[in-house]
Amino acid sequence: MHKVIRTALAMAIASTASLAVAAPDTGGEAQVRARCQEFAAAWNRHDAKAMAGVWAPDGDLINPSGRMAKGRADVEKLFTDEHAGVMKGTTFTITGMTVRLLEPDIAFADWDVEISGMQSPDGTAAPVLKAHVNSVITKKSGQWWIVAGRPVVYQTAPASAHPM
Repeated sequence: MHKVIRTALAMAIASTASLAVAAPDTGGEAQVRARCQEFAAAWNRHDAKAMAGVWAPDGDLINPSGRMAKGRADVEKLFTDEHAGVMKGTTFTITGMTVRLLEPDIAFADWDVEISGMQSPDGTAAPVLKAHVNSVITKKSGQWWIVAGRPVVYQTAPASAHPM
């Protein structure tokens, strides 16, 4: 019985060990970072077409308010709407990024960002918005494309008698 358990345990460990091996980087990480910076530059020009232009044709986006955009045209519409309103005149800065190549043509990127220049409803300057973006990015025809973007806004944890 112990031999069966040890064999099963060894097989389980061996099968998960192969999952931990990172895909070899052939410049993909730098290319993904550059692609994300292209998005930031397009944001700072308030160019919704160029912002959506880093998305795959069938990519999707769910903004922090829960609005879903499916497909590049819908992503462009979402950015057009945002930049005609609350994001008008803002500056988008990537303050940190981690890129994991899951395969040579698939990456997962975590971006820490700050959005400055927002206005409060009363017209006064709003504080800098700190957010985080999770994105899945794939390489097709020599170019990296965002296939899924999930930005979230950091919130202050509520006061609690029991710290998390």
